[in-house]
Amino acid sequence: MDTKIALIGTGGTIAGQGASDTDLTGYTPGILSLQDIVADIPGMRDYGPYAATQFANIESSDITVYQWIKLAKTVQKCVDKDDIGAVVITHGTDSMEETAYFLHLTVHTDKPIIITGSMRPAGAISADGPLNLLQAVQVARTPESHGKGVLVVLNGYIDGARDVTKMNTTNVATFGSPNTGHMGIVQDGMAHFYSVPVRKHTMDSEFGVEQDLPRVDILTCYAGIEEVMGLAILATNPAGLILTGLGHGTIPQVIRNITKNLSIPVVRASRTGSGIISKVPQDEDAGYYVSDSLSPQKARILLMLALQKERTANDLERIFKEY
Repeated sequence: MDTKIALIGTGGTIAGQGASDTDLTGYTPGILSLQDIVADIPGMRDYGPYAATQFANIESSDITVYQWIKLAKTVQKCVDKDDIGAVVITHGTDSMEETAYFLHLTVHTDKPIIITGSMRPAGAISADGPLNLLQAVQVARTPESHGKGVLVVLNGYIDGARDVTKMNTTNVATFGSPNTGHMGIVQDGMAHFYSVPVRKHTMDSEFGVEQDLPRVDILTCYAGIEEVMGLAILATNPAGLILTGLGHGTIPQVIRNITKNLSIPVVRASRTGSGIISKVPQDEDAGYYVSDSLSPQKARILLMLALQKERTANDLERIFKEY
């Protein structure tokens, strides 16, 4: 093949090892190098050549906004090279959906960007990492993968970065897109797509990573929440706030009282895991924006990127409808 796949390793369970081959939960992530992972996967050579980069070797729950920015710049440099045809990133599953969405909004390319990982560490019984990585490079080599933004590939399925979420603590079938379903299936060494993303991303995204991102916090609401929880977050002076409400994003009155008509943008989201947050009259009264179908953690990413420059209320309304 004429072009290379840029392989970027960041750590996670796919690079982890346990004390025994039956240790599926108490293992240590981020032990093996990217080269170690690739070396023993049958069939990987058939989809090369590759250019490998060990970006990090961490548990994905420890990833920072600074590392997101650095990773986005690394990926952009890769896709800007004529001899790189696609990028495949190995990553821990805990924050995979957030890293995927960040890259989905900040890397400008129509080349495939695939993120994969595993739920079981290397060496474990039925370790899923080798097959997931092989299928990720198969998707990267499928011509139809171009122009679809960042894709998450695990357990034989393809999901889009905007809608994918981790849905189970330990099951290998953890990733899905509750609102839209899987985008495709990996079978017979290639990607088969059945839907495409319709919101703006990658080449059409207005966002970049030329500067530091403002801090946006998330407050998760629950029955019996007290005012002090909201006051504690507001005391840190965030640039924006995501309110994770109950049901249809319902915000308890004690939190509504202290978050309405603030000088910072406040976005109402839901803790349910699926569905759409619609604008209601109370949002106008409180000055809230709504997350549409974005999860709270992805609404945070979008708001951080949006607040890199001054935005009017109409700007923010538009952004949450378009992305």
